[in-house]
Amino acid sequence: MAARLDDVDRLVQLVAVYGLALHDDERCVEAARLLRPPQHSSLEEESYLDAAWRYEWRRDRP
Repeated sequence: MAARLDDVDRLVQLVAVYGLALHDDERCVEAARLLRPPQHSSLEEESYLDAAWRYEWRRDRP
C-alpha cells in the first residue's frame, strides 16, 4: 500500500491512505495531510482521509 502513495491516480492514493490507516501504519498521517483538502467536497475522499484521523486518535489515546 505504501508504494501506491505516489501513484498518479488520486483515488489510488486515497485508498492507500485508508489501507495504511486500517493497518495502523504511521505513513498514512503524512500522506493524508498531503492529500487534503478533499477535491470538490467529495464525501468519498473525506471518508478515506478520515481513516488517517481515526488512526491518529487511536494512536494518541492514553
